[in-house]
Amino acid sequence: MGVVNLPSGRPTMKLTGGALARLQAITPAGCEAQIDVSLTDDGPTAQAIVIISAQPRA
Repeated sequence: MGVVNLPSGRPTMKLTGGALARLQAITPAGCEAQIDVSLTDDGPTAQAIVIISAQPRA
């Protein structure tokens, strides 16, 4: 998994392998997972907050 930017510049996460499989397994039927990421850094530390929610498919 890694942090990637959407075309708008907003950060999100790209999951692959086991992390993607686990997310797919816990996402309710008829929904898609939405991953929101907030990043901050002020050397020498950095912090990320990740919220994963299930949104009904459109």
